[in-house]
Amino acid sequence: MEYVTGRKFGGGEMVETDGTTFTDCDFDSVQLVYRGGEHPYFDSCKFGLQVTWRFLGPALKTIQFLQRIRNADGGENLITDIFQQGKFFADEEAPAA
Repeated sequence: MEYVTGRKFGGGEMVETDGTTFTDCDFDSVQLVYRGGEHPYFDSCKFGLQVTWRFLGPALKTIQFLQRIRNADGGENLITDIFQQGKFFADEEAPAA
């Protein structure tokens, strides 16, 4: 895990977030990049209006998969259920078929 503290990011910078803990950082006019690795953490950070996310690799594949589910018949209900406040999923072995 990488730790970044008290840094200001801006100027259209692309900020890689996988496996990084950001503490007391300011983000303005940046693109935050998540590739599907270890989750980033943001502690006491500030985000300006011009902050966007870019998902790449496995993270992008997951977003695309969820979009396909949502656009299928009944999919919107499943997506709503998955993203209920307080509902979390953990890594577990899938049951054997």
